[in-house]
Amino acid sequence: MRLAFLAITIALLISWQQAFADPLTGQVTRQRIGNYDFEIATAPSPPQAGQPANIMLRIAGVNGDDLLDVPIQIRIEKDNHALERAGPLVVPSGHYNYTYTFAEPGRYALFVDLRDYAYSGEVLTFTFFLNVPGPADYLFPGIGAAAAATVGAIVILRRRRHG
Repeated sequence: MRLAFLAITIALLISWQQAFADPLTGQVTRQRIGNYDFEIATAPSPPQAGQPANIMLRIAGVNGDDLLDVPIQIRIEKDNHALERAGPLVVPSGHYNYTYTFAEPGRYALFVDLRDYAYSGEVLTFTFFLNVPGPADYLFPGIGAAAAATVGAIVILRRRRHG
């Protein structure tokens, strides 16, 4: 009985932790196209609806060197509707901070168009997806994990009693 209780408790804790895991918390999102490595991070992470978010951009060569004076254009879309367009901008020293306030929860697309003057002469588009959570986003994953753990515990306890 104690072993079953311990197993159920551990399973519940593991499922609870996975339900509330946020893959973007404190992480940098990277993308490589051609000779460029592009990284973004947001503060706060994840961005909050109705509050300004700092979007930090870093452009580097594939060897890791920060690039100087790279021309870019930033576009933000939600549900295929353009919300923001900034640029052309020149990114000095490979780093640029952009502030944007996400009006509502949802999935946003951040496009950064980079004019590749050094190599191909083409426009390279880096695409990043940003999830802005709503109040229910934190509640529902935990409910599912708790329900699954409860059903598992009931099944195990009934089998032990009848078996």
